[in-house]
Amino acid sequence: MGTHIPPGGGHALERRVRRTIEAHEMLAGGEHVLVAVSGGADSVALLHCLVALSPEYDLRLTVAHLNHRIRGEEADADADFVRRMSLELGLRCIAKTVEVRRQAELAGRNLEEHARRVRYGFLRGAARRVGAGKIAVGHNLNDQAETALFRFLRGSGIEGLAAMAPVADGLVIRPLLDCGRGLIVDYLERRGIGHREDASNGDLRYARNRLRHETLPSLRSRYNPRLVPALARQARMVREVWDYVRSQASEASDGILRTSGGEVVLEIPPLARLHPALRKEVVRRALRECLGSLRGIGSVHIEGILALCAGRGESRQAQLPRGARAIRQFDTLTLSGRPPSETLGYAYPLAVPGECLLRETGVTFRASACQAPSPGTPAPRSRAFIDPSTLPGPLTVRSRAPGDRYGGEGHRKVKRMLIDARVPRLERSRLAMVASGDAVVWIPGFRPARRHEAAPGTPCIMLERIPAAVEPGLF
Repeated sequence: MGTHIPPGGGHALERRVRRTIEAHEMLAGGEHVLVAVSGGADSVALLHCLVALSPEYDLRLTVAHLNHRIRGEEADADADFVRRMSLELGLRCIAKTVEVRRQAELAGRNLEEHARRVRYGFLRGAARRVGAGKIAVGHNLNDQAETALFRFLRGSGIEGLAAMAPVADGLVIRPLLDCGRGLIVDYLERRGIGHREDASNGDLRYARNRLRHETLPSLRSRYNPRLVPALARQARMVREVWDYVRSQASEASDGILRTSGGEVVLEIPPLARLHPALRKEVVRRALRECLGSLRGIGSVHIEGILALCAGRGESRQAQLPRGARAIRQFDTLTLSGRPPSETLGYAYPLAVPGECLLRETGVTFRASACQAPSPGTPAPRSRAFIDPSTLPGPLTVRSRAPGDRYGGEGHRKVKRMLIDARVPRLERSRLAMVASGDAVVWIPGFRPARRHEAAPGTPCIMLERIPAAVEPGLF
């Protein structure tokens, strides 16, 4: 395994790591850092490098190791190696074993994607457990170049082409990101530090390994011997652009996005005024808010959503991955992560005086006898004054029904009235209205039907709509 040798004047790896830490403000000094160590060359070099730099930064280090059990006995030997090395360095080691392959099969997930999710979940949990404010991982310059090229070949957008961030979420740091693999191996050899070799890294059945062992060497020999630093530099420049786009989109989103009843609503006019790059990022932010992540979402879905926003249209929609939908209604676009559901009709009697609670929405309607206000007296849109002598029967609070007319037979259709008022289609199914017989007397937000509206100063029925404590926004 080798024993840690004090660095003396310091190896080039330590000097480069120090520059990376300073350039990206990874450490301010005095932090507790959780170091993710698999036992491979990169993570072992990272650990020893941070041990060497810890007096300078006043660091407290804890080692974390996750045994995925993917490689059986070899994985167990990796775990033993990390424990012994931690003991030699006088560091606490937190280790955990997870049957990742079996979990992925049971969940129907990609093994590599699931392993990554489990690994970072373990690291974040371990950091909370020991009180570490930073998690150091061993990604290096070659990893950055491979990630950038791999995502380019897959057709990733600007965020993907930015590859790995030096600092992620203010928590995960990558001190080796400017260090090539050759420099890392040289550091270990000169210090006499042992490490483990992962045989699966040479398995060409994995796309990432084919890219590392076949594609990149071929491109280097044929086109650019310095391809690795060139790709990493390109990723760094893309990240600068991406950081700017993201910050601008965050500011723009404040006037465009809102949540309503578990859905995300975008206002189309201000969205359309943005630069195309910002439009796409605002939509991505909306999808992330709606679905929790962008898993399964590609550029084709972003373009499809923006196509819905173009031009005019009373109602259009597009299906999205994971059962989600994008629905255009007038000047709004609603992203819903829920499958469409049937809205069941309801009807509740409303006595005068009296009130009724709509179980479907949590809204309460109240009716009371009073005098209609004098002309010019302001009245809220949640209140109406009805002439009782015009009512054909008892009052009912109900959902909208086909063929409804505002004021009864021979009067305007409720559907047409709502369309002209630009009430989005989804919102119409949520509207409750007060009816008497076959006539719709009042819809909150509108004046009462003219034939049923009480004259000023006359005896009347005052109708009130009292919203639920937490209610999806209506028009």
